[in-house]
Amino acid sequence: MALLRLLLLGVLPFLCLSASLPDFSQRYGARYGQRSKGKPIRPPIGNHTCDGRRHIRAKLQSRKVNNVTGGAVSTYATSKISGRSPREPLARYGEGIVYMLELDIGTPGQTVSAILDTGSYTLLVDPDCTQAADPPACQTYGYYDTAQSSTARNLNGWFAGQFGTGYMEGVWYSDTAYIGLDNLPLPNLRVGVSKWSQYIWAGVLGVSYGKAWNTGYQTLLDLLVAQSYIEVPIFSVGVGYQGGGSPSDIVFGGVDRKKYRGYLEPLEIYPYPDQQLKLFDQVGYRVNMTSLAVTPPGQNETMLTGSDFERNVLIDSGSTYTYLDGALVAIIAEALHAYTDDHGVYRVPCESRNLDGSVNFGFNFFNIIIRVNYADFIVDFDSYCALGVQPTDHSNSTWVLGTSFIRAAYLVFDQQNNAVWIAQYLPCGDDGITDLTKDAGKQLWLEVTGLC
Repeated sequence: MALLRLLLLGVLPFLCLSASLPDFSQRYGARYGQRSKGKPIRPPIGNHTCDGRRHIRAKLQSRKVNNVTGGAVSTYATSKISGRSPREPLARYGEGIVYMLELDIGTPGQTVSAILDTGSYTLLVDPDCTQAADPPACQTYGYYDTAQSSTARNLNGWFAGQFGTGYMEGVWYSDTAYIGLDNLPLPNLRVGVSKWSQYIWAGVLGVSYGKAWNTGYQTLLDLLVAQSYIEVPIFSVGVGYQGGGSPSDIVFGGVDRKKYRGYLEPLEIYPYPDQQLKLFDQVGYRVNMTSLAVTPPGQNETMLTGSDFERNVLIDSGSTYTYLDGALVAIIAEALHAYTDDHGVYRVPCESRNLDGSVNFGFNFFNIIIRVNYADFIVDFDSYCALGVQPTDHSNSTWVLGTSFIRAAYLVFDQQNNAVWIAQYLPCGDDGITDLTKDAGKQLWLEVTGLC
């Protein structure tokens, strides 16, 4: 659900070829022990804070959306946030799975659930449910009425934004928001209040780069640092397994070490932020994927890419699906016995979710492989199931790793060091959060090994 143009220069697939990973080992020294398929030897556990903490934890709720319809788009005179071409095939008839974060906006607080979106960078909400794309969904997930808040301030500016096939436009406001399990106040948060939306049935909370690269104002993550709630612009996400049974949350300013095992692997943001700004008009969580494979049930792994493969991908929690080149998707579809429906979407027999197979995504040339089990990769809509990967609209479109991939990963989005740190998602309990300090690079490289 990123706010960006996806029909890009044909050279995009090859941008990755000159990328080089920042050498954290030169900065901070070698890691203790050797990486292995089992538990690596861990360094002494340190920097685990419980009292006097400087992190904010918020729960995420998985939401399944069906049959959202949209009306015609109005034509206000607006200043455009950024354009983007359609990317979500299922959004054409309004279905998907998203992860939502609850926050209160205004004085007194009005509770709103917003879609967590690593592909955009600002907060957009409905002012009431008459302009919403889906009024019943709007009533369920809440709206923000500026007239009911004594601290709301109209900034006298318009915005417009495209989210795949969704569209929203409206007016900028500033107000106090309350976030996290501790309901901490965050004054002067920029809020886009919708005057019209199409296909967008709830608020959107963008957590991509803010004032450093994309905006002229402080976004939510920027304000958390400015208010000294957290020390660094870093947050971690574990959305949990499909269907529940595992915790789903976001930690601003910290890492939950009871969500993974071993070391986190750093993936460099690439193209570099200044290059992204020139190429795409905004900076996002783009990294390089270096292998793709599938392991059918009871069979050996089949590699789908060569030893020199490298491709730039966008990590986007606002996207239900992963989007890759059509030829690769067709191979995966054949392995999972998928077929296309009338909309051109790959469907899979729902009983396949019970099979012991996986789709495997590699990074940093086999330094780490994220194995997505069929149970998480196949998207369950109750009445039918869809393949978790769909083909991109065009051969030169951006490849996207959506929530069908993210469910299998623990991710740390690090705006301080321009990296995304990643590990296989493996929850093993509570009370494992470590605060991140201004020396977060060293912490993430050496200290915050997983406890599972």
